[in-house]
Amino acid sequence: MEGNVLLTGFEPFGGNDINPSGVVAESLDGKQVSGFRICGVVLPVEWGATKEVMESTICRIDPVMILSLGLSSGSPDMNVEKVAVNYMSQAKDNKGNLPDGSKICGQGPDAYFATIPVEDVVDGLRGKGIPARLSLSAGGYLCNYTFYVASKYVAEKGRREQVPVGFIHVPATPEMVAESGRSIASMDLGMIEEGVLTAIGVSIKILARRG
Repeated sequence: MEGNVLLTGFEPFGGNDINPSGVVAESLDGKQVSGFRICGVVLPVEWGATKEVMESTICRIDPVMILSLGLSSGSPDMNVEKVAVNYMSQAKDNKGNLPDGSKICGQGPDAYFATIPVEDVVDGLRGKGIPARLSLSAGGYLCNYTFYVASKYVAEKGRREQVPVGFIHVPATPEMVAESGRSIASMDLGMIEEGVLTAIGVSIKILARRG
């Protein structure tokens, strides 16, 4: 087996010096999982620009699977997202820009479901002792936006059945929590990396079995 798995994360935002989603995407870049090569990419936290980078990267590396990561500060679990909705919250990005309207795509579907095996991924993570849960809301910020535009791009290319797409929200790291001074949940960066590798491995195995 061969091919590329596109793994994306985000640059820091919201006053944080780091974003574990981007750190993990960078650290796992070039790693092999079941014969497939991970291509890690850090996306900008910018309306519009994120879509351009995502679509151009998909076109360039022709992935067999797309898994995006984002930060969910305060969450104790890796949240495996089930649904991307056609909605943008009126929240500023890293450039201080607001989205133009509330819909990601005026003529697009109201939602896309993840095409990675989300329930199996959650089970696989828990089986490794990694806190995880199935989530039915990726929010309305750049995480949901990225999940939706990746799903839509693959669908428009007629490859929705061939290129599974998924999204996982990861917790803040202990260092981020310590720096913030807040009493919130965290997860070690090493465990997040193990969780992402597990999610990719489970997805490849289950999808190959389904044929």
